[in-house]
Amino acid sequence: MADADNDTLCGWGNEAKVAWFVTNADIIVPRRKEQVDLLIELMPFPHDASVAVLDLGAGFGAITERILEHFQRATVTCVDGSEAMVAHATKRLSTFGERVKILKADLASASWLRALKIGVATRGDSGDGAVFDATVSAIAIHHLNHERKRQLCSEVFDLLRPGGIFLNNDVVTTPPALKDRFDALNLVAIQEQEGAQRGTSRTREQIQAELHEQLRLAGGHHQSHIAPLSDQLVWLTAAGFESVDCYWRYLELAIFGGVRGSRA
Repeated sequence: MADADNDTLCGWGNEAKVAWFVTNADIIVPRRKEQVDLLIELMPFPHDASVAVLDLGAGFGAITERILEHFQRATVTCVDGSEAMVAHATKRLSTFGERVKILKADLASASWLRALKIGVATRGDSGDGAVFDATVSAIAIHHLNHERKRQLCSEVFDLLRPGGIFLNNDVVTTPPALKDRFDALNLVAIQEQEGAQRGTSRTREQIQAELHEQLRLAGGHHQSHIAPLSDQLVWLTAAGFESVDCYWRYLELAIFGGVRGSRA
């Protein structure tokens, strides 16, 4: 794994860490199903709409899979910087054929746009820039430093057609006075999901120890990039988005975003 100080993927280049997350994502992300369901439901398109969607930090393809299942004529372009994640996504999404394009590119710099232009060009894009009806991201953008988060808002805005929506499901900062309580409630949620899905019961201490080990693999410090929700709403507004708001929140997890106005 790269030096933690220079690892823009924050540990997600580590194949063991990726494999662990793929296996455990539905357990360790509190209210995971609720978030994914709402992310899909918030996309304002009919089920049979021919929409083009961009999935940023697409990981192992779970969100893209749900989008392609829900919107039967949709196409999705996935972008992720982790070779291990791309491999998992490629396998998971193989049955969707030409409806999905998977690109390996690191969102930590604007160079990811070059890979995107190459990718969408192979699908017959005219090259006018605004080619997507929606952009989604799930538990990914918080790994970028704050300046890159701000820049990415503008990059996404330019890629959306008028009326297009950006939905970011991500980690946001915890109010300092409530940090201990948030942490405790997160562990309760993980316990409940593990019990419901696997029929097992571990102590909170056991769960916490496992999470700490995974954080160590990520360099132990990437959480410093987690930004306040209020700042991110400001960045979205500054980028030109309208109807900017937080559409859902539970503890440190939120779904927020905005719409590119229909006016030119």
